[in-house]
Amino acid sequence: MTGTVIHKHSIPRRAAKMQATTTANTWHRMIGAMVLTLGISACGADEPQSVGLTGVVYNYSDDTLVAVYVNGHDVGSMDSALPGQVRSGGYICCFSLAQGAKEAQIRVRLTKGKTYETTATIENWWPDLAHYGVVHILPGRKVVMQVTPSAPLPRKDLLEAQQRALGMPVTVQFQMWSAGPRERIDGKE
Repeated sequence: MTGTVIHKHSIPRRAAKMQATTTANTWHRMIGAMVLTLGISACGADEPQSVGLTGVVYNYSDDTLVAVYVNGHDVGSMDSALPGQVRSGGYICCFSLAQGAKEAQIRVRLTKGKTYETTATIENWWPDLAHYGVVHILPGRKVVMQVTPSAPLPRKDLLEAQQRALGMPVTVQFQMWSAGPRERIDGKE
């Protein structure tokens, strides 16, 4: 009978050689993945962390808002409000904002192709569980922004200020209003 003679020691040697090669390849892959991961994280080391927010717009002005943008991201549109009132619309998901940001660039597109841009101050209290980026469009092209952890409501303080500025009686006809910007009580900024 002619054929290949298999030496009794050749199978364990081949298996050991294959295992050593596989182990070396695994180590090379792991080291390559770690270098790639460190390189990627080092690239983003200087970038601030951002948070994804759902956009909500409240319109206290008599302008019809075709579109409202926060740092270039569309966050909503709104019909005009009657003097001394506020209008709201739906929620638009999602836009990114640098965590702890103090300002945002707001662009408002009005009817008939008119637009205006402004820098809005993001009022303090950035919650640890930020979910909503709320844009309040006020008369005179003033914009206030806040970040909240729960579904936002129109701001009573902003509406009452508008009613006072118009010489109207200060009346709020709805019981569930946001009283204004919140402040942290735990000492964090």
